Amino acid sequence: MKRLKRFVFLYVLIAVSLFRANAKIPVSFGLKMEANVHEFWLYDLDCFESRKGVAPSLGFFLKTGLNDALAIQTELSLFCRNTGVKICGRDDYFRQRGLCIPVYLVRNEYIDNSIWYFGIGPYVQIGFDAHMKEAAEAPYGNVSVNRLDCGIGAILGCEFHSGIQFNAALQLGIREQLQIPGKEPAAMNKTVMVGIGYRF
Repeated sequence: MKRLKRFVFLYVLIAVSLFRANAKIPVSFGLKMEANVHEFWLYDLDCFESRKGVAPSLGFFLKTGLNDALAIQTELSLFCRNTGVKICGRDDYFRQRGLCIPVYLVRNEYIDNSIWYFGIGPYVQIGFDAHMKEAAEAPYGNVSVNRLDCGIGAILGCEFHSGIQFNAALQLGIREQLQIPGKEPAAMNKTVMVGIGYRF
């Protein structure tokens, strides 16, 4: 936890330093609050169902302009997950808390007093904890949950002159999240996020 606090502090410090040090480079930063809807997308997993679950996220973003139309937006988000699953008819849940760091290449469109933007890019996710209630008793044997993930994400949003912005994002994981002895299934993360932010 101390390392996480130091990392967040360093992230904010770098953002403020860049913003003040070079006014020629358009750099902005702000806060985001989101509701994330998570589920697994599955392949070759018999008797396993995934149900969408809603949980909160909170984070920072740093947006560095490349020119009037393009920018790099890096985010640091603390998230919770609470996803329902069913294993061979038995109800279970997947719960996780962690840190997600997406980096988007963003295209800006200026319309009246607002900026509409669309971005795409990779993300890395680190779970502080992750568990399933009935995993040890699953018919496959001892199911372990992978705390690390990476994948591709996309974001769409609108920012107003006041600095308030609304956005929606999609993240698709490419790393298997469930490790089952003797099987090589695909159970990857799929997350949709809807949120509100404020640019300072």
